[in-house]
Amino acid sequence: MKRHGLQGLLVLAIVLLTAFLAAPQAWADESAPINHWNVDVNLSLDGVAHVNAELEMDFSKTFGRGPVFVLPTRQPGGEDGQFYRYEISGIRVSSPTAPDQIHTTTDKEGNIQVRVGDANRYLHEKHTYQISYTVTGLIAPNHPKSHLDEFNWNVIGNWRGRINNFKVKVTGPEDVSKAACWTGNNYKQSCTSGSSGKTATYSLPSVSPGTPVQVVAGFPAGTFPGAKQNVEYRRTLSNAFSLTPITGAATLVTTAGAAFAIVKIRNRYARDEAYLGVTPGLSPHADQKEHIGFLPDDLNVAVQFHPPKNATPGEIGTLMDANADFIDVSSSIIDLAVRGYLVITAQKDGDHLLTRTEKDQRELAYYERKLLSRLFQSGDEVTLKELGDEKYDGLDSEIRELLYQRVAELGWFRENPKSMRWSGIAAGFFIIAAGCLLSLVLGYGIGWGLVCLPVAAVGIAVLIMSGKFGKRTAKGSAALIQARGFELYLRTAEADKLRFEEGVDIFSRYLPYAMIFGVARRWTALFSQLKLTNRFEADTSWYQGVDLHASNSAFYTRFNNFCYNFSDAMFTAHEAARASSYSSSSFSSSSYTSSGTSGGSGFSGGGGFSGGGFSGGSW
Repeated sequence: MKRHGLQGLLVLAIVLLTAFLAAPQAWADESAPINHWNVDVNLSLDGVAHVNAELEMDFSKTFGRGPVFVLPTRQPGGEDGQFYRYEISGIRVSSPTAPDQIHTTTDKEGNIQVRVGDANRYLHEKHTYQISYTVTGLIAPNHPKSHLDEFNWNVIGNWRGRINNFKVKVTGPEDVSKAACWTGNNYKQSCTSGSSGKTATYSLPSVSPGTPVQVVAGFPAGTFPGAKQNVEYRRTLSNAFSLTPITGAATLVTTAGAAFAIVKIRNRYARDEAYLGVTPGLSPHADQKEHIGFLPDDLNVAVQFHPPKNATPGEIGTLMDANADFIDVSSSIIDLAVRGYLVITAQKDGDHLLTRTEKDQRELAYYERKLLSRLFQSGDEVTLKELGDEKYDGLDSEIRELLYQRVAELGWFRENPKSMRWSGIAAGFFIIAAGCLLSLVLGYGIGWGLVCLPVAAVGIAVLIMSGKFGKRTAKGSAALIQARGFELYLRTAEADKLRFEEGVDIFSRYLPYAMIFGVARRWTALFSQLKLTNRFEADTSWYQGVDLHASNSAFYTRFNNFCYNFSDAMFTAHEAARASSYSSSSFSSSSYTSSGTSGGSGFSGGGGFSGGGFSGGSW
């Protein structure tokens, strides 16, 4: 029984303690109501508003320490990026019955927050407060719409509690010409207003929480000779890129410059050169002067019965699309086999055995010697399955890099085409970034953001063209035209139209090129047909285990599988190296709202140029 009693007391203590700790936050969120609020504004000749307000806050309904109010010193105007500035000074608060010490802070937007009261004392009764301060910048001299000197003021901005018996009086140095009062979230509801002599009066029986109130008093133009609006402009995204006659003209100039730059860049880096004045595919004689222009995009080619002189399949494959890929490497292996540097044997389990021969390699290009040394780094024989070991990782990529270097050494490209493409991509992103940065700097600096956007467009164009940045020289274009003519021959030649060469097995000799052009199936079928008619028998001693003449489909299938299996082996080697590397590394290691943004006359509806008044509540 005692245990239950102690548990009950403990629960009660926790509940009371929780309620006590949470109470200040709850009271702060719910503002004490205002029983009456009277505001008296006196306007001097220089346009300064002297504000005196008296309010009675009822803390018997909602406990609190005192009032807290916010006075905005900056407010949006009618134009994009336009702001009105108000100077607020001399803030004083007094109360005959409540603590009236004040604590003032200013946020980054310039809003002045004033807390009144003692942080350690909560109030439970009605208390009256007198608030006074001065505001400069509320007068709009000779407003272009009303043609009056307008005093336009949001007396109440965003007050959190209910206000009863709200009254405002505005007195100026001359008789009031016109008065208006607006309320509601969109300032569309009118409230009671009137004027007599130099004074305008406004009243509302009650104001709901969060509802703004705006008062307007118009005086004859010239009433406030020393008054002026403090207007500042801030850059926004829209006005930073605004279109004006000046920015439009400047943008046209930079656009023309950008178009010129794009054409120049394309001609210099993305258009192939060509010899002019000679038959396409040929080079000028030694005694002829070279005239170099650009290779036409729609150039027709003539059939060529042999590949470019001394050009290997791997080199031709890289020349054709300025890209060294798997087929260029695998066709190079086949070409080396055809030329007697290795023998390929198709095995019964679907694998292939590669055997190195003793043929002298000194006449080979460096990439070919490197390919053979990497294939046979562990001995004179290797299977495709064994090429999937991690020690063969990078074989294909290394040979492809050497092919890029080779076509540049042959003078077919100005530079390594792969490096040129990456340079184009890097340059494109750099130009885009530079254009965007310049646009932002000029835009937010002087509003000329549009002017540099064409620079970014140049970067986008460079990115698009970067795939063609492997520019061929005139010599390379001549070789390309010959290669296309040879491709046309391999694609269209019929059995009775083949051009045989003395002492040359054109089937084997040209099969690696047929691989490059994607017509290997057609080429093998063509020579199988020739064998059936006893017109030609190809020498396939370099590829053993399958007889072309016994079964054309079997030969092509196994031959085609060799290419795919080589690609798979390279992928497997790469994954094995990654797994090994991973295994090794694993074991080694609050905002305030202000009202009125149109900048228009306060007499044409609420929300025109108007200074911010009281926002806040109790705390």
